[in-house]
Formats: sequence, structure tokens, C-alpha cells
Amino acid sequence: MKAVAFPSKIANLSFPSGLFFRSPAKFFSRGLSSSLSSPCRKLTRGRKGVGSLMSQSLSSSISSLSTSFSSQPESELLEAQLSSPKPKSPPPQFPWLIVGLGNPGKKYQGTRHNVGFEMVDALADAEGISMNTVNFKALFGKGVIGNQPILLAKPQTFMNLSGESVGQIVSFYKIPLKQVLVVYDDLDLPFGKLRLLPKGGHGGHNGMRSIIDRLKGSRDFPRLRIGIGRPPGKMDTANFVLRQFNRQEQGELDYTFQTGIEAIRILLLEGINKSATFVNTQKSMEQLSSSVKGFESLSRQIELTNQIDPFRDYRELSNELRQRISPSFSLAAAMYGGDEVSAIVVDLGSHTCKAGYAGEDAPKAVFPSVVGAVDGVEAMDMDVDSTKTNSNSDDSKTNFVESGKGKRKLYVGSQALNYRRDHMEVLSPMKDGIVSDWDLVDNIWEHAFRSCLMIDPKEHPMLLAEPPLNSQQQREKAAELMFEKYKVPALFMAKNPVLTSFATGRATSLVVDCGGGSTTIAPVHDGYVLQKAVVSSPIGGEFLTDCLLKSLESKGIKIRPRYSFKRKEIRAGEFQVEDVHLPDTMESYKLFCQRMIVGDIKDSICRVPDTPYDDKSYSNIPTTSYELPDGQTLEIGADRFKVPDVMFNPSIAQTIPGMEKCADMIPSARGLPHMVMESINKCDVDIRRELYSSILLAGGTSSMQQLKERLEKDLIEESPHSARVKVLASGNTTERRFSVWIGGSILASLGSFQQMWFSKSEYEEHGASYIQRKCP
Repeated sequence: MKAVAFPSKIANLSFPSGLFFRSPAKFFSRGLSSSLSSPCRKLTRGRKGVGSLMSQSLSSSISSLSTSFSSQPESELLEAQLSSPKPKSPPPQFPWLIVGLGNPGKKYQGTRHNVGFEMVDALADAEGISMNTVNFKALFGKGVIGNQPILLAKPQTFMNLSGESVGQIVSFYKIPLKQVLVVYDDLDLPFGKLRLLPKGGHGGHNGMRSIIDRLKGSRDFPRLRIGIGRPPGKMDTANFVLRQFNRQEQGELDYTFQTGIEAIRILLLEGINKSATFVNTQKSMEQLSSSVKGFESLSRQIELTNQIDPFRDYRELSNELRQRISPSFSLAAAMYGGDEVSAIVVDLGSHTCKAGYAGEDAPKAVFPSVVGAVDGVEAMDMDVDSTKTNSNSDDSKTNFVESGKGKRKLYVGSQALNYRRDHMEVLSPMKDGIVSDWDLVDNIWEHAFRSCLMIDPKEHPMLLAEPPLNSQQQREKAAELMFEKYKVPALFMAKNPVLTSFATGRATSLVVDCGGGSTTIAPVHDGYVLQKAVVSSPIGGEFLTDCLLKSLESKGIKIRPRYSFKRKEIRAGEFQVEDVHLPDTMESYKLFCQRMIVGDIKDSICRVPDTPYDDKSYSNIPTTSYELPDGQTLEIGADRFKVPDVMFNPSIAQTIPGMEKCADMIPSARGLPHMVMESINKCDVDIRRELYSSILLAGGTSSMQQLKERLEKDLIEESPHSARVKVLASGNTTERRFSVWIGGSILASLGSFQQMWFSKSEYEEHGASYIQRKCP
């Protein structure tokens, strides 16, 4: 299967290269975090767009030349061809060598003297480069940034002999010294400060002294220095550089590494001058934090003054506020690429709904994507006190809507659903990942906009995430609802796998989205989902939760929902549990509450086994304890391995008592490795190699322990020998869970994306079907 011939509009925006699930710096206050984003997302923008313009210009020049030649006689053309010089062969392209200095071994891991190692590790992680090879007395890796080949090295000879490794690599690959970048720590720079220089001396650094000696005294190679600051008081320098970073310093280093990674990309693709300008004029985290603190202090001062004297003229204070905050905003514009864009990003999943402002590092509103519904007469006879209690909550939403059965009252949000009501059913608007009830979706969106974000949708463009197999009718219905009811000024709909790829900085990848309701494998090529290769399975997080629930119940363990009992303290530290009889509780609500408890058990103690599960091997496995809300203590043994293995071998579910209702579904379901192989084999041969090396794990269920390692192991065994299998996943479980939303946040905040919105005027002129053209 060939990819579509025309390039993706999203791919032309130039994906933020590398940054795998990197979030904007977290040191900003919440008020400013929507404006200030990672510098790594700004300077990579627009390269593909420039390339396409150049190619258009080149093609037009060639066509004009061919026209002029065709008007000449054949003799003149032959003479011109004979007299024209022969084209020269392009000069050979040498790789860049990027060396991080440090000391090998766990003893020195995370110390100040090893920040060079950590920077190279961060770069390798961002670019998906494996550094497991030991060669030239170094941990060694090969990769590409843009079209520039690179070599990454961490010498294992200890700091004082780093030159032995660097000298061997330079000599073997014949690398020009101007393409050897050395990254190392510097005591003379303030902590977290970067300095890029085209050449220089060793400055007393033993690692640099060794490299210069091995390069025959030459100092003409670039170096990136990372400030670690001076030792406090009279502390010995040797003890200071071998000291580990504390938690706050590690957070600041993450910001420094992001800036350094972007500086290296600029160096390789645009030259030393632009990179040095970018690095050496960059504001430190300390300066930014002080600006934010000053702004917060002055804001509190204005608030307090307003309470004391509401008639005072605040012109003076307002001017001071503007002066203090303007440097931060100007820096934000420089880092972020222009004016603030207050777009709203909404990801309605089968398990949770995520909504928030574009440019932020996490959604502001996260709540279950199910709705509580009370039908008919019961809705009118609700207890007045319970209605008041829930209507005052910030995270609750009630609404009367017409349905086939008459009026029904709907409850949306965590707090509204946690409150038990008689005859309340829990309904899901999704079926197999596709919207099946638009009334429920409308109420979920209404709750997200009005109650959680507290915005007027008329004032904000909307970016909606959608499943890869969403139909044309579903897309048009969503556009119609957004423009007709919410009156949004602009809309864009993007596929979930594309947004996940965008969050990782990859235009081509295989996205494995393990969600609550299903698992979907979707290849993305140049910003497009290859629809014919999308593979889906109904086995998701909720199916695994049901398996664990039935398995526990078959062993006589009763999972009591929180509403069904009361605890009384009979002695100090000793409680008695009493059951509460509530006959009008609906079965769907009871199951919803049980799933919340069992889901937490699954997330806390379940682990994917290293090898396929079988009862004999895991019969004597040590148990793990878990305390239920009613005080029971569970001892869970083999089930914590058996349930997760259902993702790899669905037939195991048939051995769990109570799962008979799924007997029709299980035989057709396939294991995760087989689905990945099937999806890749449906793609064109030319891109299979790249897909094998860019398998991205996303979704809440993907955070299960050892899932990444087991999937990679199984794929290596089943894939062709020539394939280089690489499964990529963020170490931060929150970023895996919100990867789709994060990709939408980055996309909607790009300055070059603003021309791609489907505007209200275009909707009024062309209708809802125009969404297919604006959002392919």
C-alpha cells in the first residue's frame, strides 16, 4: 500500500524534532504556563515549508529554462551542451561527533561532573538513538538529525583519559575538527547556564586537556559548556563535582538540557553562529522565576489594596506591573513564536475526557467520559437536598434533555457521578471508540467548557481529537454541533495517532494506543494515518479491569462500592463495617463504582509477565497486598500477571470464571505483537523499516509495568532479522496517558498552524462537508 501522494498539511508544519513527550518547563506559574513553552518547539518550525517553497522555485526555474532551450536550433543546443562544464560530484558528507564527558559506573551517575553524559543521554532519547554499543572505548551510537549523520559517544575511560576514545573515533571516521562537539561541565558558569564556543583552551578541565593532547594540541573544535556553579563556602572542589543534584536542581537541568538539545540541532542544521546566538543569549531559569515571582507579588499587592481602598487610582501600580511582566512576555513571544493563541484542545476518549488550553503541558480538566442519567418520573422526584449539594460543586453538571423515553436528567463530572442516586444509570456515549449518542457528548462538552474551563466557546478556536476510523458523518456532526450550538470561531479535527506522533516529534511512526475501551494500532506516514493498515482490538483497559474483577469475585472476594457500607470506630484504630441496603441502585452504577476500585488495583500492582503466562509457572508466585476501602486486605498472586497477559494472549480470558459473555469476541481478538506485525505488513515495503524503529506507546493502559519491555521482546522474536525494533515510551506515565492531548496542545499553539483552521465563515459558505477538505 502506497502512502498518499500529496504531502500532509500537518507534516509541512515541521514536527518539533525529537522531544519525546517533553513538556514545557514547569517552573512557570499556571497563569503564565499557557504563554511560555519549551524553546525546543519554536526553532524547528517551518523547515519543511521552506524546503517546499525552494522546490517549487527550482521547478519553475527548470521549466522556464527548458522553454528557452526548446526555441533554439538543434546545432546551438548541441554546442551549448558540449561547451558546458561537467557537473562536479558532491563532496563527501562527514558525520558530526558529539561527545559527552563524565565518569562511567553507577557510583558517578547523576553527579555534577557527569552532566556531559546526561546531556548526550537526553539528546539520544530525544532523537531515538540507541547507545548500547561499546566501541572505541566508549558507549557509542549512530543516528541522524535532519539530513546530518551524527555519532554520539560517552567515553568509558574516566574523565582524565577521555582523549583516548575521542582520538580513535576522529581518526577512524576522518572527522574534521570543526565537526567535533564536546559537552562538559564548567565550574565558572552559574548553575544551569550554557555557553557555546567555536574553539578555546581546556580551562583547567582534565577531560578537555586529554582531548586536546590527543588531537595533537589542536583547540579548533566547538564545545558546549554546562554551568554547575562554584562549591559553597569552603567545600573541596573534588567533593563538590562528585556530588549529586537535588530534586530542584534536576528540574532546572531538564530545562537546560532542552535548550542544549535545540542548540545542537541548530548547530548541525544552521551553523555555529546561529546556535551560539541562541544559546549565549538564552535567559536562565533563575531570571525567569524571579520575573514570575515579582509579577505574583505585585498582583497580590493590587488585590490587597483594592480590598482596603476600592476608590484608589491604580495607574501607578498598573504601570509597574506592566514594566515587570513585559520582559517575561517578550521572552515568551521569542520562545513561543508570536502572540498567545487561546485555542482549546479537547480529547474525548472512551474512558476520560481531557480539555485545556493550547500551549499548556497538561489538560486542565480531566473527568470520566460517562454520564449519569435518571429517566422519566424519577428525574422529577429527585431529592431537593441532593440536587442542591451537587449543583454547587465545581466539577458537576446537571441538565434536563429530551430522549426517546421522555425527559431525563443527566449528571456529568467526577463529583456528580460519585454521589449515588436512586435509579441512576451510567451511560457511555462511545461504542468501539466511535460516538453513538450525541446528546451525551453535547453534555460532556458543555461541562468541560462551562464548568471546568469556565470559558465562552464563542471566543476560542477548538481543536478536537478524533479516532483514526471516524466516519465522514461523525466528523460533519461534530462540526455542525460546534458551529451551530457553541458558535466557535474556528475548528480543526486531527486524528489521535497524528497528534501522538506530533507530541513525539516524528512525522512517521507506528502508534500503539492502548486506551480504556480498545487498543488501536495505526501507522502514521508524513502526518497522515494510513487508514487501510489501522488494526483495532476491543481489549483495552476496561476489559482488563473486568477480567480482574471477575477473577477476584470467583475467589470469594467481594468488592464493595464506597456507597454500600459505613465504617464505625468501635475502639481506637479499630473499625466495624456495616452494609447499607440501597435497593434502587442500578446495576450499571454499581459496576461503575466497582471498576473504579478494581482499576486502581490493576494500576497499582499488576505487571506484564516477561514470558507468556501459564498456571504452573506462576502458581507459587509471592502475593502482593492491597487494602480495599472497606478495610479488607487482599493478597493477590498469579492474577497480577495473568490479567495483563490477556493483551498478548486473549484466549487466557476464557479461563477466567464470569467472562463467558465475551466468548464470541475473544476468538477473533489478536495479541498485541500480532496486531503490530499485521499493521506493519499492510504498509508499503519502503516504510516498514522506519515503522519498526518508531513504535510509540500511548494511552492510559500503556503505563502498565513491563509492557514496553515485553512488547519489544516479542516483536524482536517475530520480526524479520533485518528490522531494528525500537519501542518508544515516555518514562512519565502522565505524558503517556495524555499524549494525544499534548500533541494537540503543541499543534494548536504553533504560529504557522493558524492558517489551517476551518473558520466559521467557511462553514457558512460551504457547509459541514467542507471539514473533509480542511481537515484531511
